[in-house]
Amino acid sequence: MTSWRDFGVTETLRETLPGWVVDLASVLALFGDLLVIVPVLGMLYLADVARRLHSEDEPTPLARDRTVFVIATVFGGLALVVLLKGVLALPRPPAAWHAIEASEHGFPSGHAMAATVCWGALAVWLEVGRRRTRFVAAASLIAIVAFSRLALGVHYLTDVVASVAFGVAYLAAVAVLADRDPVRTFGVAVAIAVVATVVTAGESRAILALTGTVGALVGWRVVEWSPVRQRLLAAVE
Repeated sequence: MTSWRDFGVTETLRETLPGWVVDLASVLALFGDLLVIVPVLGMLYLADVARRLHSEDEPTPLARDRTVFVIATVFGGLALVVLLKGVLALPRPPAAWHAIEASEHGFPSGHAMAATVCWGALAVWLEVGRRRTRFVAAASLIAIVAFSRLALGVHYLTDVVASVAFGVAYLAAVAVLADRDPVRTFGVAVAIAVVATVVTAGESRAILALTGTVGALVGWRVVEWSPVRQRLLAAVE
Protein backbone atom coordinates (compact mmCIF):
# COMPACT_ATOMS: atom_id res chain seq x y z
CA MET A 1 0.00 0.00 0.00
CA THR A 2 1.38 3.40 -1.01
CA SER A 3 1.64 5.97 1.76
CA TRP A 4 0.05 9.39 1.29
CA ARG A 5 3.50 10.73 2.17
CA ASP A 6 5.15 8.90 -0.73
CA PHE A 7 5.86 10.83 -3.93
CA GLY A 8 8.18 8.16 -5.29
CA VAL A 9 11.32 10.12 -4.41
CA THR A 10 12.70 7.78 -1.76
CA GLU A 11 12.11 4.64 -3.79
CA THR A 12 13.70 6.21 -6.87
CA LEU A 13 16.77 7.28 -4.92
CA ARG A 14 17.19 3.86 -3.37
CA GLU A 15 16.98 2.21 -6.78
CA THR A 16 19.31 4.59 -8.63
CA LEU A 17 21.95 5.91 -6.23
CA PRO A 18 25.29 4.07 -6.26
CA GLY A 19 26.49 2.47 -3.07
CA TRP A 20 29.20 5.05 -2.39
CA VAL A 21 26.60 7.84 -2.35
CA VAL A 22 24.53 5.94 0.20
CA ASP A 23 27.65 5.38 2.32
CA LEU A 24 28.44 9.08 2.11
CA ALA A 25 24.86 9.91 3.07
CA SER A 26 25.22 7.97 6.32
CA VAL A 27 28.13 10.25 7.23
CA LEU A 28 26.48 13.48 6.12
CA ALA A 29 23.39 12.64 8.17
CA LEU A 30 25.52 13.17 11.27
CA PHE A 31 25.09 16.93 10.83
CA GLY A 32 21.57 16.34 12.15
CA ASP A 33 22.61 13.89 14.84
CA LEU A 34 23.15 14.41 18.57
CA LEU A 35 26.68 13.05 18.12
CA VAL A 36 27.56 16.27 16.28
CA ILE A 37 25.04 18.78 17.57
CA VAL A 38 25.69 18.37 21.30
CA PRO A 39 29.50 18.66 20.97
CA VAL A 40 29.04 21.73 18.77
CA LEU A 41 26.93 23.35 21.49
CA GLY A 42 29.52 22.41 24.10
CA MET A 43 32.37 23.89 22.07
CA LEU A 44 30.33 27.04 21.45
CA TYR A 45 29.80 27.50 25.18
CA LEU A 46 33.41 26.74 26.12
CA ALA A 47 34.76 29.06 23.44
CA ASP A 48 32.56 31.88 24.68
CA VAL A 49 33.60 31.33 28.32
CA ALA A 50 37.28 31.12 27.37
CA ARG A 51 37.06 34.34 25.38
CA ARG A 52 35.38 36.12 28.28
CA LEU A 53 37.88 34.80 30.82
CA HIS A 54 40.76 36.22 28.81
CA SER A 55 39.02 39.50 28.11
CA GLU A 56 40.31 42.71 29.69
CA ASP A 57 36.74 43.66 30.55
CA GLU A 58 34.99 42.30 33.62
CA PRO A 59 33.55 38.96 32.42
CA THR A 60 30.15 39.04 34.11
CA PRO A 61 28.53 36.78 33.11
CA LEU A 62 31.11 34.37 31.74
CA ALA A 63 28.88 33.28 28.86
CA ARG A 64 26.97 35.87 26.90
CA ASP A 65 23.19 35.72 27.08
CA ARG A 66 23.09 35.36 23.29
CA THR A 67 25.21 32.19 23.43
CA VAL A 68 23.17 30.61 26.22
CA PHE A 69 19.95 31.57 24.42
CA VAL A 70 21.08 29.74 21.29
CA ILE A 71 22.03 26.65 23.30
CA ALA A 72 18.72 26.64 25.17
CA THR A 73 16.86 27.10 21.89
CA VAL A 74 18.52 24.06 20.35
CA PHE A 75 17.87 21.88 23.40
CA GLY A 76 14.21 22.88 23.25
CA GLY A 77 14.08 21.99 19.58
CA LEU A 78 15.58 18.57 20.22
CA ALA A 79 12.94 17.95 22.88
CA LEU A 80 10.25 19.07 20.43
CA VAL A 81 11.43 16.43 17.95
CA VAL A 82 10.79 13.74 20.55
CA LEU A 83 7.39 15.22 21.40
CA LEU A 84 6.23 15.41 17.78
CA LYS A 85 7.38 11.87 17.04
CA GLY A 86 5.47 10.66 20.09
CA VAL A 87 2.30 12.51 19.12
CA LEU A 88 2.29 11.84 15.37
CA ALA A 89 3.93 8.39 15.40
CA LEU A 90 3.78 7.83 11.65
CA PRO A 91 5.70 4.84 10.22
CA ARG A 92 8.82 4.94 8.09
CA PRO A 93 9.07 3.74 4.49
CA PRO A 94 9.19 -0.04 3.99
CA ALA A 95 12.09 -1.71 5.79
CA ALA A 96 13.31 -3.10 2.47
CA TRP A 97 14.30 0.44 1.49
CA HIS A 98 16.36 1.09 4.61
CA ALA A 99 20.11 1.32 4.11
CA ILE A 100 20.63 1.68 7.86
CA GLU A 101 18.87 0.54 11.01
CA ALA A 102 16.23 3.08 12.04
CA SER A 103 13.75 3.61 14.86
CA GLU A 104 10.06 2.92 14.44
CA HIS A 105 8.61 6.36 13.69
CA GLY A 106 9.44 8.34 10.57
CA PHE A 107 7.45 11.56 10.86
CA PRO A 108 8.82 14.06 11.46
CA SER A 109 12.43 13.45 10.49
CA GLY A 110 14.40 13.97 13.67
CA HIS A 111 17.64 14.57 11.79
CA ALA A 112 16.17 17.14 9.40
CA MET A 113 14.36 19.01 12.17
CA ALA A 114 17.37 18.92 14.52
CA ALA A 115 19.59 20.24 11.73
CA THR A 116 17.13 23.04 11.02
CA VAL A 117 16.93 24.06 14.67
CA CYS A 118 20.67 23.82 15.34
CA TRP A 119 22.21 25.33 12.23
CA GLY A 120 19.28 27.71 11.79
CA ALA A 121 19.70 29.08 15.31
CA LEU A 122 23.43 29.51 14.83
CA ALA A 123 22.86 31.31 11.54
CA VAL A 124 20.21 33.66 12.89
CA TRP A 125 21.64 34.60 16.28
CA LEU A 126 25.40 34.17 16.28
CA GLU A 127 27.58 37.07 15.22
CA VAL A 128 30.32 35.20 13.38
CA GLY A 129 31.10 36.23 9.82
CA ARG A 130 28.57 37.72 7.45
CA ARG A 131 24.88 37.02 8.00
CA ARG A 132 24.39 35.94 4.39
CA THR A 133 27.29 33.48 4.63
CA ARG A 134 25.84 31.99 7.80
CA PHE A 135 22.43 31.53 6.17
CA VAL A 136 23.90 29.89 3.06
CA ALA A 137 25.98 27.53 5.20
CA ALA A 138 23.01 26.63 7.40
CA ALA A 139 20.69 26.08 4.44
CA SER A 140 23.31 23.86 2.78
CA LEU A 141 23.74 21.70 5.87
CA ILE A 142 19.98 21.36 6.34
CA ALA A 143 19.53 20.37 2.68
CA ILE A 144 22.39 17.86 2.92
CA VAL A 145 20.88 16.22 6.01
CA ALA A 146 17.40 16.12 4.45
CA PHE A 147 18.73 14.53 1.26
CA SER A 148 20.84 12.03 3.20
CA ARG A 149 17.78 10.72 5.04
CA LEU A 150 15.99 10.19 1.73
CA ALA A 151 19.05 8.52 0.22
CA LEU A 152 19.20 6.18 3.18
CA GLY A 153 15.57 5.18 2.57
CA VAL A 154 14.34 5.99 6.07
CA HIS A 155 12.07 8.94 5.24
CA TYR A 156 9.65 10.15 2.61
CA LEU A 157 10.02 13.57 0.98
CA THR A 158 7.03 14.81 3.00
CA ASP A 159 8.81 13.87 6.23
CA VAL A 160 11.88 16.00 5.64
CA VAL A 161 10.04 18.96 4.12
CA ALA A 162 7.58 19.09 7.03
CA SER A 163 10.43 18.72 9.50
CA VAL A 164 12.26 21.73 8.11
CA ALA A 165 9.00 23.70 8.32
CA PHE A 166 8.50 22.58 11.93
CA GLY A 167 12.03 23.66 12.77
CA VAL A 168 11.62 27.10 11.19
CA ALA A 169 8.27 27.60 12.94
CA TYR A 170 9.82 26.63 16.26
CA LEU A 171 12.68 29.12 15.84
CA ALA A 172 10.20 31.87 15.00
CA ALA A 173 8.07 31.00 18.03
CA VAL A 174 11.07 31.04 20.38
CA ALA A 175 12.17 34.40 19.01
CA VAL A 176 8.77 35.86 19.92
CA LEU A 177 8.08 34.04 23.20
CA ALA A 178 11.54 34.16 24.76
CA ASP A 179 12.82 37.46 23.33
CA ARG A 180 16.43 36.17 23.57
CA ASP A 181 16.13 35.73 27.34
CA PRO A 182 18.16 32.58 28.17
CA VAL A 183 16.26 31.86 31.40
CA ARG A 184 12.90 32.10 29.67
CA THR A 185 14.20 30.01 26.75
CA PHE A 186 15.42 27.28 29.07
CA GLY A 187 12.00 27.39 30.73
CA VAL A 188 10.37 26.75 27.36
CA ALA A 189 12.85 23.97 26.60
CA VAL A 190 12.31 22.21 29.93
CA ALA A 191 8.53 22.50 29.55
CA ILE A 192 8.68 20.87 26.10
CA ALA A 193 10.90 18.09 27.45
CA VAL A 194 8.53 17.44 30.35
CA VAL A 195 5.54 17.24 28.03
CA ALA A 196 7.48 14.91 25.72
CA THR A 197 8.28 12.65 28.67
CA VAL A 198 4.63 12.51 29.72
CA VAL A 199 3.29 11.97 26.18
CA THR A 200 5.74 9.17 25.43
CA ALA A 201 5.25 7.57 28.86
CA GLY A 202 8.89 8.00 29.76
CA GLU A 203 10.36 6.81 26.47
CA SER A 204 14.17 6.74 26.63
CA ARG A 205 14.72 9.55 24.13
CA ALA A 206 12.32 11.79 26.06
CA ILE A 207 14.17 11.07 29.29
CA LEU A 208 17.43 11.86 27.51
CA ALA A 209 16.00 15.15 26.22
CA LEU A 210 14.76 16.13 29.67
CA THR A 211 18.00 15.15 31.37
CA GLY A 212 20.11 16.97 28.81
CA THR A 213 18.04 20.13 28.95
CA VAL A 214 17.91 20.30 32.75
CA GLY A 215 21.61 19.39 32.92
CA ALA A 216 22.52 22.22 30.56
CA LEU A 217 20.45 24.68 32.57
CA VAL A 218 21.96 23.60 35.90
CA GLY A 219 25.48 23.55 34.48
CA TRP A 220 25.11 27.08 33.15
CA ARG A 221 23.80 28.42 36.47
CA VAL A 222 26.55 26.66 38.45
CA VAL A 223 29.30 28.15 36.29
CA GLU A 224 27.77 31.61 36.67
CA TRP A 225 27.47 31.21 40.46
CA SER A 226 29.74 33.85 41.98
CA PRO A 227 32.09 31.53 43.94
CA VAL A 228 32.62 29.31 40.90
CA ARG A 229 33.08 32.28 38.57
CA GLN A 230 35.66 33.82 40.90
CA ARG A 231 37.60 30.54 41.05
CA LEU A 232 37.67 30.35 37.28
CA LEU A 233 38.86 33.94 37.03
CA ALA A 234 41.58 33.29 39.59
CA ALA A 235 42.72 30.19 37.72
CA VAL A 236 43.49 32.15 34.54
CA GLU A 237 45.21 35.09 36.19
